Amino acid sequence: MNNLTVISPPDGEALSLDTAKAYLRIGHEGEDDLVTGLIASARARLEAETGLALVMRTVKRRFDRWPSGVTRTGMRLVPGPASALVSVETLDAEGAAQLYTARFALSGGRLRLKPFVALPPIPPGGHADVTFVTGYGAAADVPEDLVQALKRLVLAAYRREAGEALPDEVSAILAARRERRL
Repeated sequence: MNNLTVISPPDGEALSLDTAKAYLRIGHEGEDDLVTGLIASARARLEAETGLALVMRTVKRRFDRWPSGVTRTGMRLVPGPASALVSVETLDAEGAAQLYTARFALSGGRLRLKPFVALPPIPPGGHADVTFVTGYGAAADVPEDLVQALKRLVLAAYRREAGEALPDEVSAILAARRERRL
């Protein structure tokens, strides 16, 4: 089992209310609450589809066992892009923590064990917590193609076109960003 806890939420949305209203061609304040909700929903959907965090935040991911890649190639921390490692600790079944941050390094968004260092054991009934900073930075730092995808998702929801499938324009943006694996 692994799960995610937000330690410090983002300071704001990647798409501002004013920008969204201009894109939707809304010139009044009567639908501000609706549009604000649509922005949050669109961001959550886009982040879920991509495994990204758009605006910087601190999160903690829990692991009941270490993923296999952590000792060799490293494991990609999700949501990405992970930019700073805050802590790595193991907790036993009673919640007693042991800090192991110095044994790990973050490189290219991947957590890896440093060379010539033993992987710390996860106690029986316990887990490991990896706390890290993720996201592109402030709202202004989010890549324009992802902001465009957000606008398109907000538009589809506003027009009540939202459904299970992503709009074609959003799918095309995300397809261009996907890593090609050989």
